[in-house]
Amino acid sequence: MVDTMMQTYQKKKEEEFVTEGGIKERMTAARLGYRTDQRQELETLHNENAALRARIDQLLQENATLRSKMK
Repeated sequence: MVDTMMQTYQKKKEEEFVTEGGIKERMTAARLGYRTDQRQELETLHNENAALRARIDQLLQENATLRSKMK
């Protein structure tokens, strides 16, 4: 009974290794996935920052125009 359970467990682990890879492969994939997510988030924030800076410049120009009209 124990022998059968161990064989079943070993077979399951072998199949898991073949389909999912070893621990190093899974750790590498996780790290690379995390880095990709971080790069995408940084790019999104960079683009948002650039858009906000452009909007600030636009509002400053609009503010200066309105102030000059008030004088």
